[in-house]
Amino acid sequence: MFNRRYARKEARLRRKCEEQLRGIEISDPYAVDEICHQLAVKRGRPLYLHELPDPGGVNAPCGLVISFESGDHIFHVAAVSERHRAQIVRHELAHLLLGHTSENASVVESLLSVMPQGVDASAVLTALGRTSYDSEAEYDAELAASSLGELFEELAHSGRAPGRSGAVTRLDDALAHPRRNRRS
Repeated sequence: MFNRRYARKEARLRRKCEEQLRGIEISDPYAVDEICHQLAVKRGRPLYLHELPDPGGVNAPCGLVISFESGDHIFHVAAVSERHRAQIVRHELAHLLLGHTSENASVVESLLSVMPQGVDASAVLTALGRTSYDSEAEYDAELAASSLGELFEELAHSGRAPGRSGAVTRLDDALAHPRRNRRS
């Protein structure tokens, strides 16, 4: 029962992300700067990426998204690899694509405490941070982030060889990534 409910939820989140990504073209699934630029253009709303100042501490967020009237800002820790950075950014993008909002004022205040000086708390529309997965929104964002990874790979591969049949593309992908769990 749990597996079916989990699979339905994952499929629902994936469909919602697919809808938001319709029309986006990217060349590299880990080029989060390019992906954010494409999403900003599609959404008609600026989206900025920033490295998060080192907040220290075990419970400090490794990523967060803060929305202002003027645009959205994704902050991420200095990652050890592009894949790690991409996963953190995908998680924060998932919050935006799924329409998540701040859970309560104390969460916003605690997240803003790790931000650089000068961020006006009263101008913040929403703030969500990746510290734990205790809330449904955080769990959904992480689940959707994994789907976004797959979707970004599909978007990057879809533009590489126009005119190839779906069967040839799937065979090429399977041979190029023999251990990847693909849904076709």
